[in-house]
Amino acid sequence: MAVDNNLANIVETIASEQKNKYDTEVLLESQFYSDFPYKVLSFLEKHYQDVFQSFMKHIVPDNSGKLDYMIYVFDSIRIPRLFLSVDLYPSLTGKDSTRWITDKTFLIDGKEYYISNQWVGHKTEEKKNLRINDFAMAIYNNSKHLFFVDFVKKSTPKPYAQLVMVKQPKVENNYTHPNDSFMINQVVTSILSTGLIYFPTLIKRLAYSLMAKPFVILSGLAGSGKTQLALAFAKCLSENIEEQVCTVSIGADWTNREPLLGYPNALNKDEYVKPESGVLQLLMRANEDKSKPYFLILDEMNLSVVERYFADFLSAMESGEPIKLWDGNESEEDENKYVPAKIHLPKNVYIIGTINVDETTYMFSPKVLDRANVIEFKIAPDEMDKYLGKKVNINLKAGYSACADMADDFVNKANSQVEKDEKNKDVLLSFFKELKKVNAEFGYRTVNEISRYLHFAEGDLEDDSAIDTAILQKLLPKLHGSRKKLVPTLTALWDICLNNGNTTKIDTETEKLNFQEGFKYPESAEKIKRMYDAVIDNGFTSFAEA
Repeated sequence: MAVDNNLANIVETIASEQKNKYDTEVLLESQFYSDFPYKVLSFLEKHYQDVFQSFMKHIVPDNSGKLDYMIYVFDSIRIPRLFLSVDLYPSLTGKDSTRWITDKTFLIDGKEYYISNQWVGHKTEEKKNLRINDFAMAIYNNSKHLFFVDFVKKSTPKPYAQLVMVKQPKVENNYTHPNDSFMINQVVTSILSTGLIYFPTLIKRLAYSLMAKPFVILSGLAGSGKTQLALAFAKCLSENIEEQVCTVSIGADWTNREPLLGYPNALNKDEYVKPESGVLQLLMRANEDKSKPYFLILDEMNLSVVERYFADFLSAMESGEPIKLWDGNESEEDENKYVPAKIHLPKNVYIIGTINVDETTYMFSPKVLDRANVIEFKIAPDEMDKYLGKKVNINLKAGYSACADMADDFVNKANSQVEKDEKNKDVLLSFFKELKKVNAEFGYRTVNEISRYLHFAEGDLEDDSAIDTAILQKLLPKLHGSRKKLVPTLTALWDICLNNGNTTKIDTETEKLNFQEGFKYPESAEKIKRMYDAVIDNGFTSFAEA
């Protein structure tokens, strides 16, 4: 009936002894698979615009052929040759001309398209059934109320399909539509559907880090996709991208907070000049609508000294106190000119900063690093091989607002209270003792943030990956110093990362190491090894690599 267990279980429940708990209504039906998608989309466009628009957001060009086809791509669902450009239709001859329903056109990116009436694309009934389920799941994933029941009517051998609405249950039940809750795998699928190349684990680390603490720094190789990942994640969860996402390019000449928060007009005491960056405006909107996430993306954060322009934000993150703006007149009649005397940094604002490390940038201080999760970007050989050996079609719009219906729950989870982690107490204490020897130990805040990260990540990230990435993101970034200072500490931390019985020395040649075997914390061990090699070769090392 359906390849998705959630859908199948609900349909089975309705059709069995629990049927009396639900109110259902057949919205339309068809005895033919061929015209069913046409009927459904026409019906939704007329009566359920929100469902129709949500479905159409996942329609993308099929660049594999010469003709102008459009396909549906979302999650694991791919429906090929769903639409054909009206411009191409007259050029088709023979039986091809019967493959498209020309009664109505659908507007996609400003162009008119016909929908196929042989969209199943297969000759056998079995594979046709598979395609009808794909289409059913496509609508189901884009709606909180609608789904399909696909069955063969006993009185006739012909396929028979219905579009059914399940109304609110008559009595309380425990079913919650998956799109009402934050599901990281859907976010991963939506971002990867754009054509961007990332390891799924990297996207998950960004999500769980933001849920643990709404300030994340993406560090690493220039051109490795840091900014694109930040934008893709933010836009995927935003219903109104223009209102909820603010991207700011940091200037090398920034010496105060004015580019972010604006300033009182020195010539007119009753006027406050809002910043052109839009950051203050974003904070004001977020304070008015605390159920939705708002994203502030700071590109090239370390082109200027961070504390010079960002000190108010760093302080407000920890104190929870409002940021004072001015002593002027708050009761501005023109709402476009209104600026409050103070403004809170609300918990539904998520800040993602990107940094490159070279001779033109400034190093982050421990104060900044201690307040963020630092995720390092590296391009693996297999990722580069994939990029070089395959034509990559990028369609960033494919991920826009794809998971906006889960955004409320993302905010709720990010603001929920979690218990302090006890499972990893010993390893954290081991790292604390070694880091303390070089004055790089961590405090209570770091423990709490690691506990929150582990709460969200464990159960999803495999084996010890959760604590491994927590060590990498929260404990190692503050480590920096000379050869004499760091070699003993790096060696001790290396030993903590080894599996029991593994006696591999840190000075072993990197080419002879396999970090996927023999290491309890392979990500942290690999980073410690790179820092060790750097301090041996150069006499100094830090977490950030040029």
